[in-house]
Amino acid sequence: MIRLIASDLDGTLIGKDFRFRPRTLHALQAARAAGIQIVFVTGRPSRWLTPIREQTDFDSYAICSNGAVIYHLGADEVEAVNGAPAHAIRSAHELLQPVFPNATYTLETVDTVYIQGPYEGGEVLEGARVVEQHLLGVLDGFAGEQVIKYLVHVPGMDPDILQARVAQTVGELVSVTRGVVGEPLIEMGSKTVNKGYTLAQFAARHGIEAHEVMAFGDMPNDAEMLCWAGRGYAMASGQPALIEKVGRTCPPFGEDGVAQVIEAMLQEHEEAEPRTV
Repeated sequence: MIRLIASDLDGTLIGKDFRFRPRTLHALQAARAAGIQIVFVTGRPSRWLTPIREQTDFDSYAICSNGAVIYHLGADEVEAVNGAPAHAIRSAHELLQPVFPNATYTLETVDTVYIQGPYEGGEVLEGARVVEQHLLGVLDGFAGEQVIKYLVHVPGMDPDILQARVAQTVGELVSVTRGVVGEPLIEMGSKTVNKGYTLAQFAARHGIEAHEVMAFGDMPNDAEMLCWAGRGYAMASGQPALIEKVGRTCPPFGEDGVAQVIEAMLQEHEEAEPRTV
């Protein structure tokens, strides 16, 4: 019996307009009406989730920044942070700078984005305090503050090659993943924290076991979550390597794949319930 649905957002539940497709939203609402908890699990920071709150009435949670932040949607507040220690990020930055000297490096805390290198701004920085500064200087000034996410962007580079090179360089210090389709943007954080790790902890606190969890995602940063959940689905429209790793797929985003799987699951639940005469 499924008690929790955990899902990535971009390319899984929502499109580039950051809107739910009507069938998908209806399926999520039906699951909630059936007593199933919904948790959004995203690489996005919590400050980007206002449109989600505006489209739903879910008094639920979101696991943000690849597992580093637990955010309560109903209360609009960060409840827990499990970021990376500044010394690990500092060591990673010292190793990466010589390899990618012209890259843009970004460091995020809960409320501030520090940027080293060229950037264009735009909606990705909306809601954040932005500071342009060399990151080694920033990290030297950290006094116990946790790094939510550390990123490197190398325009024009193949994303798969970039991820492999970053992992080879700093993979022993930090987690290395990516969550944006076709973008040479690598996301790093605590070596022990990912979407799957935080989701497992969240489920345990609510008395929910892995076999009672259904999860959906489309990018490498979803891998641990999908492999942990009893029913983990890679989107058929997702990254091929993720599909191969997970081994279970649902129809693509463009065909309301998540909605199709949820609808079938709810039908299973209904048919399994004892009938009274």
